[in-house]
Amino acid sequence: MYSIKNFLAILSCVALLATGCSKDNDKDPNMPVLRLTPDNITAKSGRTVEATLFITAPGGVKSLSMYKTINLERDNSFGGSGTMTAVPVNTGGDNYEYHFSYQMEGEEVDKLVGINFRFEDNEGRAAEKDLTLNTITSGQQTIYSRKWKLVSRMWTSITPPAEDKKACENDNIFFWNEDSTYNVNFGASACDFDGFNVFDRWTLSEDEKTFTQVYHSLFDPANITTETFTVKTLTRDRLVLVQLIDLTIFGLTDKEVFESTFEPAP
Repeated sequence: MYSIKNFLAILSCVALLATGCSKDNDKDPNMPVLRLTPDNITAKSGRTVEATLFITAPGGVKSLSMYKTINLERDNSFGGSGTMTAVPVNTGGDNYEYHFSYQMEGEEVDKLVGINFRFEDNEGRAAEKDLTLNTITSGQQTIYSRKWKLVSRMWTSITPPAEDKKACENDNIFFWNEDSTYNVNFGASACDFDGFNVFDRWTLSEDEKTFTQVYHSLFDPANITTETFTVKTLTRDRLVLVQLIDLTIFGLTDKEVFESTFEPAP
């Protein structure tokens, strides 16, 4: 015979099974299911990142909307009105996808940024997913957020290495702007040929190892020069660019090495 203790244990198990069955029965098998890949992205400012929202929706698609938060506050400028809408693409049966892209913003460095995706089917059933974006400072942002003073230009391929910066360059200040334009303030002690070129644009490669700037002659716009540098150092306090220059016309080599050092100007 079962003891009262055993009887109560069996009764408790039966109650748990009944509760589980009831919970399963209450779950709507037609509820939309969302999956976001990835759901957490860390990238440098200026980079464009992507995420894919996978949707299973037996009830079809009524709407997909998104809003953005910065430090948990709604960004009312997102999408122009604070909300974006999109149309997911059917990939077969009840399955849909939406590919989301976003350019990481320099102003959002060290801030908590989130994108909320809200999906609703034709019967009013809804589901949500959140994407977390972590922006870190890019090399481009480090460069364009400061004005830079040329403090040294060492000719390092000769023995011993020698300083090549001229006295008339002591107050040169470089402005590499966010829109990829650039200009130079030559100061009061300009060199003889300063102002003879028009500065066009600058770029930093994706891997932040190659810096390029382009300019053309003021008197002959078709005479375009592209300067390419290897980035040796890039921090908020120092920028060091290495350039190979062809000096065979002076009886030297075509790979003379010059190392220019810049520091933030006051």
